[in-house]
Amino acid sequence: MTIQYPLVSTAPTTTRLLEFTEYGGPEVLDKATIDIAEPAAGEVRVRMKALALNRSNALFRSGTYVFEARFPSRIGTEGVGEVDAIGADVTEYVIGQRVNLLPPDNESTHGYAADYNNVPQEKLLLAPEGLTDRKAATAWVPFLTIYHHFVEKGLAAPGRWIVLPAASSSVSLAANSLSHHLGAKTIGITRTVAKKAALEAAGYDAVIISEDEDISARLLEITGEGADFVFDPVGGPQLEKIIGGLKQGAEINVYGVLDAAETPLPVFALMHSGATIGCYMVYELLVDLTRLRAAVDYYLPLFKSGQIAPVADDKLFTFDQSVEAFQHMESNTQLGKVIVSF
Repeated sequence: MTIQYPLVSTAPTTTRLLEFTEYGGPEVLDKATIDIAEPAAGEVRVRMKALALNRSNALFRSGTYVFEARFPSRIGTEGVGEVDAIGADVTEYVIGQRVNLLPPDNESTHGYAADYNNVPQEKLLLAPEGLTDRKAATAWVPFLTIYHHFVEKGLAAPGRWIVLPAASSSVSLAANSLSHHLGAKTIGITRTVAKKAALEAAGYDAVIISEDEDISARLLEITGEGADFVFDPVGGPQLEKIIGGLKQGAEINVYGVLDAAETPLPVFALMHSGATIGCYMVYELLVDLTRLRAAVDYYLPLFKSGQIAPVADDKLFTFDQSVEAFQHMESNTQLGKVIVSF
């Protein structure tokens, strides 16, 4: 029997997408409509169910990220959907499967904020079983972001104190969940007292309010000898305050710059603490297919058993409310990943 590609289910002929033609705030985002293309060889067309918004998307849209936009630019790097059509040479997926989309090579040309997306099969993972679309949309990227340090390097070992700035972010909440699974203890840092009760309910062993408390003193008070590892998406001047509360020889990893201020290198504080500092991007894991497969195999049973879980913000947004969804994320009032549903 000769198979005719693409294998296609019933679909409309056009798709909505989100784009922007200049750098700026959420207000520069606008909706457009384009024809739906058939998937090329090695591609899968995905009908989107939910899009997870990332801080990196906001930095990209504002022109302050490591990658530049090419206008008109698309946006979106993480989500979940259903296989709608399959191009030639696709071997791992079938129509109807629920899949997660990993970050595209070029967000500007292939951002996922659209009803339908053609995605190379190597940029897809099966969505974890037992999770709603909202939670599945943010299952992989946060947990893959922490895999290298928390699992491969073993920095969340039993009894160790892990410091997680931006405690209400999806990655910090994932790190909190995985740390407890691994036997470590967590300290969340949040700017105001508004989220303290919710963060304590999320399981943090301690919460520090950066506007009201001396971070260094509180870290020493909580841990006794100082914290063991810092996984920091904030950077900025706060980093030096954290270093003052670390154990001798602690490790710091900065994987984001949520603080728009310059991040100084506090040489004397680092010398005094003996701490080491490095930077990280999840893309180095995503392009290493052997390690990526090991990470997927590690996490899938933990998702299925409920031993770890992604956190989606409670506020609901549709695709038509995408601007409002970005505004909510950038207001810093969310807890967990802000999700846009289709």
